[in-house]
Amino acid sequence: MPRHRRPAARAAAVLGAAAAAVAAALLVPGAAAAAPAASYLRLAHLSPDTPTVDVYVTSVSDPAASFTVPGVGYGAVSPYRSVEAGTYTVSMRPAGAPASSPPVISTTVQATAGTAHTVAGVGMSSTLGLAVLDDSLTVPPAGNASVRVINASVAVPQVDVGPPGGPAWASAVKFGTTTGYRDVPLGATTLQVGAAGQAPVSLPVSLDASSVYSVILVDKAGTLDTQVHRDSTGATVVPVGGVETGFGGAAGPSAGFAAGIAAAVAALVLASGTFLLRRSGSRTR
Repeated sequence: MPRHRRPAARAAAVLGAAAAAVAAALLVPGAAAAAPAASYLRLAHLSPDTPTVDVYVTSVSDPAASFTVPGVGYGAVSPYRSVEAGTYTVSMRPAGAPASSPPVISTTVQATAGTAHTVAGVGMSSTLGLAVLDDSLTVPPAGNASVRVINASVAVPQVDVGPPGGPAWASAVKFGTTTGYRDVPLGATTLQVGAAGQAPVSLPVSLDASSVYSVILVDKAGTLDTQVHRDSTGATVVPVGGVETGFGGAAGPSAGFAAGIAAAVAALVLASGTFLLRRSGSRTR
């Protein structure tokens, strides 16, 4: 190759190497700084006669990580929020009350990495308590979902829950209590909720594979209603309503964004190399 073409060739090679490095940094998983291991918190108001509250979650070690969920009424269950591992105080105040006012009730949660918790106001207002529930992130066996029952209904202070004609998912579940998780078959089904001396109430339920659920019984307009909340799903053991849905947390560049940047860099290199080679070729004529 003539000597006057070597600078252009060297420049094109340098640009190509730079493009490859940029593309690798953008496209290779783990190139971005790893986020600290997270825990997940979810809030619930399950006290039928307690008015709407503002819920304060305060980090003991980092006040900047604290947050407030205003206007939480009976039957409300928040999405999960990703939080750093540590100790948190969860407090309830009447909706609109100053943050400096004494809380109606409070409790402490120890959030450890890789765990999820639901902090729920339970019972009647005269005996209101905050229950810290350990939410399951364990994938159920193939062909099953995993379900627990939370009874927040005073209409049925003690109930049996299960499909018609099948084994009960939970028996004698008292108001204000939560059962353990149980593996159950998949698919849409009718859930029967029955109490002693009362005709059972039929409620629709649909369950997906590899998913964990909380079935919450609540009072709605004087009748029994059921809420089905997905606690976790799949082998990634990331609760639904966590970082992916935008309720807290931060993410690195998306795959599409990174691919677009890499393509733009490659196009720039190609154009620059073509220009240099043409310029070099024109000097030989």
